[in-house]
Amino acid sequence: MPVYTKCNMTKMQHILTYIVSGALLSVVMYLFYHIVVLSAIVGFAGAFVIEKMFAYRTIEKRQRELRLQFKEFLESMSVAVGAGNVEVHAIKSALKDLRIAYNEDADIVKEVENILMQYEKGGKLLKDLFQDFADRSGIDDIQSFATIYAVIEGKSDRFGDILMQTQGIIGDKIAIEQEIQTVITSAKSETNMMIVMPVIIVVAMSGMGGGLMDALFSTMVGHLVATAAIVIFAASYIYAVKVSDVKV
Repeated sequence: MPVYTKCNMTKMQHILTYIVSGALLSVVMYLFYHIVVLSAIVGFAGAFVIEKMFAYRTIEKRQRELRLQFKEFLESMSVAVGAGNVEVHAIKSALKDLRIAYNEDADIVKEVENILMQYEKGGKLLKDLFQDFADRSGIDDIQSFATIYAVIEGKSDRFGDILMQTQGIIGDKIAIEQEIQTVITSAKSETNMMIVMPVIIVVAMSGMGGGLMDALFSTMVGHLVATAAIVIFAASYIYAVKVSDVKV
């Protein structure tokens, strides 16, 4: 079963992301330096960082989707337990609902199928299976549920209430995150525009003719100024992305 704290991109996807990022970054560098070799070296060196950032975002996206799917799983289990089903039957009922809501390749569908198979055919305890899922997910909410379930398994008749409370907590956290994301959406758009504007300005000024940008492209001082500008904009963009990455 997958470890959700690791990127699920294939080797070819990593390579393709690196090549595309390197090519685009090389073009941008050429606009600032007009030196082919230097632009290619800097572009493909910087592509390592961009590829790592893209892979990290891929991990985050998958974990966000898994947490939403897990919330749906708990909701389905809560309904099944409320109808008088015990834990295992509630999990089976939830799996049926998940198969309707998602396709067979969805992470939560595969995880619940694995839990049932390991429980019925492997003889493993549900608490251990939920804990294994939580450890691989790297998601605090799933970890909390696994910890609570390990404590109450076979010892409490309030399983349905605990399910509802856990699902409610996760739902509230997701709602808060969505509200925050709505508030900072415009800020993220401005951040993305900030990284594009220097390129647009350089292209526009280069197209005006009259040697307006010759000093930037042909002198050491010009290259130093271009380098300083690129470093400042890159640092500003990275800082802005980190600030806007709010976790609840």
